[in-house]
Amino acid sequence: MILTELLIVKDLKKYFEFKKSLFSRTQYVRAVDGVSFSVEKGTTLGVVGESGSGKTTLGLTILRLIEPTSGKIIFNGSDVTRLNNKELKHFRKSTGIVFQDPYSSLNPRMRVKEILERPLKIHSNDDEEARLEKIIKTLEEVGLSAEHLMRYPHELSGGQQQRVAIARAIILRPLLVVLDEPTSSLDVSVQAQILNLLLDLQNKHELTYIFITHDLLTAKHVSDFIMVMYLGKVVEYSTTHEVFRNPRHPYTVSLFSSIPIPDPKLKSRKRIEVVGEPPSPLNPPEGCRYHPRCPYATEVCKLKEPELLELSDKHFVACHRVNELDFSEFLNDMSSFLSD
Repeated sequence: MILTELLIVKDLKKYFEFKKSLFSRTQYVRAVDGVSFSVEKGTTLGVVGESGSGKTTLGLTILRLIEPTSGKIIFNGSDVTRLNNKELKHFRKSTGIVFQDPYSSLNPRMRVKEILERPLKIHSNDDEEARLEKIIKTLEEVGLSAEHLMRYPHELSGGQQQRVAIARAIILRPLLVVLDEPTSSLDVSVQAQILNLLLDLQNKHELTYIFITHDLLTAKHVSDFIMVMYLGKVVEYSTTHEVFRNPRHPYTVSLFSSIPIPDPKLKSRKRIEVVGEPPSPLNPPEGCRYHPRCPYATEVCKLKEPELLELSDKHFVACHRVNELDFSEFLNDMSSFLSD
């Protein structure tokens, strides 16, 4: 049987211990709380949500850069949570990550050549000449050249720094790359170049991406599927086309409502107003975690946590009132903007 799913995550949880003082009781920050999803080979899953929704923690946990509290992470048929040191090293060779801030993710004491050579020294038996050949080839793939080899990170622009970070992530030809808001710290003029570069590299090397972002329009540009997270939970998951054509969770619709539309002729439009800030993950509310901010919440939302149910083919939503709510007026108001 040919596996089409490279990554399968089942009921993944990551809790961080927290104590206000030495003698206070231990509390837990529920950064990721029972998340399940899958990613098909060669596709991009966009993970969106506000700051504090657990997106970055999810990405780091999947790569076992931080240890999960519980749950399963099935990568290419193997449970990552049960790998020994030798198997974990092989797993590291098959994955990569690009962080949000390229400058802080690059060692300021190392030149570009040393930064890109380090993974090759750890995971391959190539001699120095072969390593240099791979480094130059990878630099050219990300839009740099051999003249950048001996430069330090501070001698590069922000866009060039991120290109080096991308080169480091793909130099071992991984199967999966986690992209943690890779364009949010860059100038607007550079963002599109980096996004197009990532798409070109994906097509060339058949990469699978988990693209973490708070920007729905960026997610639309690069993603095949979109997963919306709120306070450590998945509230909606479907294809990018379906999420933009027919969002069903009030939180997803509120994210669309917050997007500014660059159309001076559109004087006003329907908005789904959301009040307040997200609750603390130290003490999440009972029932649906979104109910304190949701304009459609009822008593059942306060008492019972909704399950993530499949409404239609590959469209999952966690909302008690999903079959009652009608967002058609809002969607019609934004139809030209949300459609493909």
